[in-house]
This record gives sequence, C-alpha cells and structure tokens, in this order.
Amino acid sequence: MFRVVIVDDDEATLKLFSAVIKRVLGEAPVAFSDPRAALDELPQLRPSLVIVDYFMPEMDGVAFTRALRSQAAHEFTPIMMLTAHSDRSLGPRALDAGATTFVEKPISIKDFTAQLRRFAAVQAPSRTTYGEIVMPTDERDTIERLFRAMRTANRELADNAEAVRDVAAAIAEQMHLPAGDIDALRAAALVYDIGMLSVPERVRSMPAALPMRWRSLVNSHVDAGAAILGGATRPLLRMAEATARHHHERYDGTGYPEGLGGDDIPISARIVAVADTYVALTSERPYRVEFTQSHAISQIRGERGKAFDPDVVDALLRLEDRLSEFRRSA
Repeated sequence: MFRVVIVDDDEATLKLFSAVIKRVLGEAPVAFSDPRAALDELPQLRPSLVIVDYFMPEMDGVAFTRALRSQAAHEFTPIMMLTAHSDRSLGPRALDAGATTFVEKPISIKDFTAQLRRFAAVQAPSRTTYGEIVMPTDERDTIERLFRAMRTANRELADNAEAVRDVAAAIAEQMHLPAGDIDALRAAALVYDIGMLSVPERVRSMPAALPMRWRSLVNSHVDAGAAILGGATRPLLRMAEATARHHHERYDGTGYPEGLGGDDIPISARIVAVADTYVALTSERPYRVEFTQSHAISQIRGERGKAFDPDVVDALLRLEDRLSEFRRSA
C-alpha cells in the first residue's frame, strides 16, 4: 500500500490534491490542516510519501520537515514540499532541512500526477529502486566512486565494509524497515568507515590492541568520514554522513563523538554499529583470532541496552541461523 499524507492549512488545496491522489493512486490520502497534529500522528501512520505546504501560520514547511526528520521512523521518508513563495533561498533551505524534492506552485495537475507516479514507482519492485527515483543518481554514483577509491587504497577496509553492509541490510529487513530505507542503507553502509583512510596504515595494522596514545587518532576517523561525506543536502549522502559520524555512539550515551544516546542516534548508525561489531568479532585481526559465531553473539547480547539498541540486537539474534553467510576472514 502506498500511503500519502498531505499537510496544508488551505482546505481548498487539501480537497483538490486529495482528489487527485485518490484518482491516481486509488486511495485517499490522510489529510491534515494542522502541521503539529500531523507530527503527532505520523509515527503511527508510516506513510510512503509526505506532501507539505511551505506557508502555514502555525509551523512552516521547513520547520515541519526538520521536525519530521528528527523522528526516527521518518528519517528517510520521502517529503515533497510545495510553495507559492517567491523567496529564491527557500528551495535550498527546504532541501537542507531534509525535503526530498521542492516544487513551486502553481503546479499543473499533469505535473503533480507525474510526481505522484514517480514516488509510487519506488514500491514497484519490477520498475526500479528507491535510490534511482527518489534520490538523484549522482548521489549513488558519488558513493560508488568513493567506495572504489576506498577499495583501491585499502582492499581490506572495502571488504569489511561489504560484509557490514550485508549484515546491516539483513538486520534492517528483520526490523521490517521500508524497502526504500533498506536500499539506501545498503549504499550508505559501504562508506560508513571511509574515515579510517585518515588513520596511518601502521596504526591500523598494529599486531596488538592499540595503546592509549593511538586511541584518539583512531577515534577521529568518524569526524574524517563525516567530513568526506558532509555538506550534502540530499537524503542518501545525508544518511551516509550520519552513519559515518555516529556508528560509534552507544545506546547508553557513553560513546563518541557526541555522546548521543537512544533514539537520538540515527537508526542507520545504530544498525551499522551492531553489524560492524559482529563482523569485527568474527573476523581475524592482527592482534587476535576471530571469535566463534556463538561467542560473538554472546558478546553483543551482553551489550543489549548498553552499547546497542535492543531492537537492533534482537533483530540480529533472529538472524542467528543465517549469520554463517556473513563470516569472513581478514
């Protein structure tokens, strides 16, 4: 089911767009004239697309978009912002707040219909993927080029990223995240550790656990990764940046770099944190042999609710029979 939520304080616009949406998609949207009421209801609605007007008296579309993006369930929900406002700075501000696309009004019924069908095609598996429609192909191309550069510089780092990507995607599937979010996570996870290229090879390959004097250097790789991926306004690169920066936060708030805790940590980073730990524990390292699968799972279970999101750990545990597919040797 492709569910649309539309938020606009103008009743005439709500009625017009609702009628078009029902005709095109076969199901009436959930309509709100009050953006604050919409924010309260959206976590339960799980929409496939949110359409929001910019100019609303209680909360404008940019503030609404930013607030929606702060909800973990809607970190990557497609958002179409509409406006008749003439301010040329509004488009960049909308995209920076997290809007997927920005459309100026008046928009013809034909063009609005085309936009709806473009987003609805995301859920049609025989058509194309989320990344190819909602996210411009240059985002995916950028990540693929960065990953190829990472592979050229350090094959081991790239192989590790591919293993983490596979485990992370499997966890996300167990958590029943939307297909588009899982597809985006597959791409973003490839470069979650790209900042490790800033750490000298002699430090990465030390045949013993790192001494404290090198720890801050290694920890800085999250800032380096965020810097490489940072500054983008589009969803996939924003997700990749957040994942690179926050995959060493801890659920109890004692991680780095910002000491975020609980749902304040982006969901992509919470998932990759567990996937990264599983792959690391079951891979050979210069300073130790790999753990058995059962030992690795036991270690991760012991950090449930401390280092790791309980829901993510539980999803990994449900994969126990499949985890041997993801074993690798360093």
